[in-house]
Amino acid sequence: MSTIDQISDALKSPDEETRLRGLRDLAANNSREGLDLVFRAFGDESWRVRKQSIDLFLSMPVSRELIGEVIELLHAEENAGLRNAGVEILTRMGRSTVPMLIEHARCPDHDVRKFIIDVLGDIAAPEAVPVLTVGLEDSDSNVRAAAAENLGKLKTREAVPALLKAMQLPDLLLQFTILDALSRIAAPVPLSELLPYKDEKLLRKALIDCLGKAGDASAVPELVSALTDSMRNVRESAILAVVEIYNRHPAEIRKALAECEKGPVAATVNGYLDEEYNDALKRSSIKILGWLAAEDAVGKLLSLLDFETLQQTALDALIDIGRANSQVLLDTWAGVSGTRRAYLAYILGESDCADALSLLEGALEDEDMQVVCMAVHALGRIGSAATLPGLVACLQSSDNEVRTAASQALTSLGEKCPGETFSAMQPLLGHTDAVQRELAVVVLRELDNPNVLNALGLALKDSAAEVRRAAIRVFERYDVTEHISTLLLALTDEDAEIRRTVVDILANCNNACVFDGLQLALQDEDIWVRSAAVRGLGRIADERSRVLVEQALTDPVGLVSIAALETLARLSDTSALPQMISALDHNDEEVVTAAMNLLTSQGAGDWVHAHAERLINHSFWVVRAQIARSAAEVLGTGARPLLERRLEIEAEEVVRQQLADLLAGLPIE
Repeated sequence: MSTIDQISDALKSPDEETRLRGLRDLAANNSREGLDLVFRAFGDESWRVRKQSIDLFLSMPVSRELIGEVIELLHAEENAGLRNAGVEILTRMGRSTVPMLIEHARCPDHDVRKFIIDVLGDIAAPEAVPVLTVGLEDSDSNVRAAAAENLGKLKTREAVPALLKAMQLPDLLLQFTILDALSRIAAPVPLSELLPYKDEKLLRKALIDCLGKAGDASAVPELVSALTDSMRNVRESAILAVVEIYNRHPAEIRKALAECEKGPVAATVNGYLDEEYNDALKRSSIKILGWLAAEDAVGKLLSLLDFETLQQTALDALIDIGRANSQVLLDTWAGVSGTRRAYLAYILGESDCADALSLLEGALEDEDMQVVCMAVHALGRIGSAATLPGLVACLQSSDNEVRTAASQALTSLGEKCPGETFSAMQPLLGHTDAVQRELAVVVLRELDNPNVLNALGLALKDSAAEVRRAAIRVFERYDVTEHISTLLLALTDEDAEIRRTVVDILANCNNACVFDGLQLALQDEDIWVRSAAVRGLGRIADERSRVLVEQALTDPVGLVSIAALETLARLSDTSALPQMISALDHNDEEVVTAAMNLLTSQGAGDWVHAHAERLINHSFWVVRAQIARSAAEVLGTGARPLLERRLEIEAEEVVRQQLADLLAGLPIE
């Protein structure tokens, strides 16, 4: 008995495992003789056998020649397994099947027409759109529905007119499917096209979904009206749809909600904040309550601030309510404490509620530091010059968060009343506590006041380094041309961070007058100061600065040498190549690596010929890896002997792997 006969017998066995083994043997046989057996297995009663036979068929190169035979499987009325196998195979074959599927799309068998439409939709073939569009007019309702569904899958905007025309057919299944398709496509659809179907209860939810996704501004009143629909699923869809269309037509939604009968709408939407509903529905409900300015919802919304997933949405809604009617928030103040009062203080500030000033100023004395922090934040937003003393007092709080909030609030108020803020803060520069002096500097340096520079110039002599660090940053906001002497003096500060800040300020000045300061910084004991000075000299970009940058190449610290190399590369194109090549002999491996990277980025290649042999044996593995890449790129197949010799002795696994990969990629002569 031949092997094929044995496999055939195995596939007829009543035992599933025997049939599966037969398919494995057929796969090993690798012969076209067994194709009939594979097709027979497509209709097997076992899904495991069907799946394995499909996988086997698709692995065979000949399968691409048999698309027509596979399409014929769709005609097997008596065997659903065969039809399902045909659908799966055609779908998995993908775009190559599309031309032949289109040819068979007008098959007399309505089931086959539906299968073909489904496969075309799953393949997502744009060239199939005309076939799907014609399918909307098919004599079979299932084919029409399949055509609509798959046009939705493809999100075919040009099909919208045909879909709207097909909506006129008295076919509920088709109408429902079209509404879903229009939702998926999300192309604008005028309300007038869909309004005739609003009273059909079976379509009402799908219609609302569609208006949310695809409706234009004219759909807004209908969606707002649906918020109080008698059907629960319609109400829930309307809540989601209102939020969806708000993203496209916010003004129209707010107008419609302002003009609606607010009480019933708010009561209905408020009911969806209960625990039984999912977060998506709750978030949408919260947003609508905010847009409605629903006063009765304030208590519930405050309670939802305890839930992290709803917190920001609830805050936004409460701010919306506060902007429309701040009194309802003010009336709530006395009944809350702790975290909720802190939230309320924040909301009053974000609502720009000027009537809350006295409450917020009183809250600065609250025993709960959260409340104090949020009151400080709010006063920074809506306060005035009269608020300054209370905020200045908060700078002396024992709580660090309160002090930070007060500093930020005073900075905000300084934008509105810079003169008064300067007067309130200047006395703190003489405070005995360095923390207070630092906070005063942080606020003062942000003020648009002509007296600030003189005041903070004195702070540069403060005994506390943190005060001087804060003060020096004031010069980041001004043209320092007139203050070079002050900055040069700061270059002698004992604190390296201050000296680094000064160098950064001078470097960003982009003025030749800072040359002397940067030259002085090149002698600094701090490597970061010297590196910043080198890069700053590069911004001046004249011959004097170039000479100094070249001198920095000999700095004993690699970090500074690298800064000099990179700066020279920016200052000139090829004229810096000799210095880069010279850096290949540096005793710091990171300088060597930086030089190689710069040479590569400059497009230079000659250096590889001269230095590859030495660098491929460098003690630092990163250098060896870099030169191996550069040699393969520049020398091509000529790099093979070099790489092979290194591979024989290379101990670092990362480099060994790279050498092997590079060698594998080189052509063999």
